[in-house]
Amino acid sequence: MSEKSIRLLSALQTDGVTIRFVDLEESTKNFRFYTWAHYTKESYYRLFLPKYFGEKFGKIIYLDVDLVVNCDIGELLSEASSSRAVCGALNYSTADDAEYIRSLGLSYLNYINAGVMVIDCKRFNRMNYFGKAAEISAEQRQFRYIDQDVLNLALSGDIGLIAPTWNFQWNNPNHPERFMPEVKNFVTQITVPRIVHFTIDKPWTRMLNQYGEYYAKYAAQNPISKHF
Repeated sequence: MSEKSIRLLSALQTDGVTIRFVDLEESTKNFRFYTWAHYTKESYYRLFLPKYFGEKFGKIIYLDVDLVVNCDIGELLSEASSSRAVCGALNYSTADDAEYIRSLGLSYLNYINAGVMVIDCKRFNRMNYFGKAAEISAEQRQFRYIDQDVLNLALSGDIGLIAPTWNFQWNNPNHPERFMPEVKNFVTQITVPRIVHFTIDKPWTRMLNQYGEYYAKYAAQNPISKHF
């Protein structure tokens, strides 16, 4: 990140809100990343979080940068399973995605989108899931969703599900027929999502549907938006 970005983001700190910046370049230099298209090695950094924050925090909430939270995020901690290393919402799987996920030896009914997660750092570290993820990534398999595939594979059997409203993936919600039946059912039932995740298309380049208004609302209130 540039010094300008760090300075502007740091200015958003308030009472009870601390913003910290961690440079992971040195710590990740021996990790073998498989990347392609717009996916970069930085996407894997979420796998390193329990290692860095496990000493101080029992559980953490991981959020992608391309989303908007429309509620008290603390409520997510109480809703996530206390007996799983990671909890997340089901990915919006099409028939093609479901077939791909099955090729990994997984079920799309237990395959989560890694954009919103509750991570039990102590359990994650105790079970050495980072080591398992590193081994899987080192195989250099041509993963479609890179670190998300690695995470689902490494933690298979120790992943809990949270309600889909916590990770409402806005891509094509107006065409639920494209998704597997289970996904179709919950896509059509969500009217006021708790978290809108701007997957694939981004609202700052293309307003895909009405959920882009969530982004526009908060971007207008953000004091640093005018600097970019």
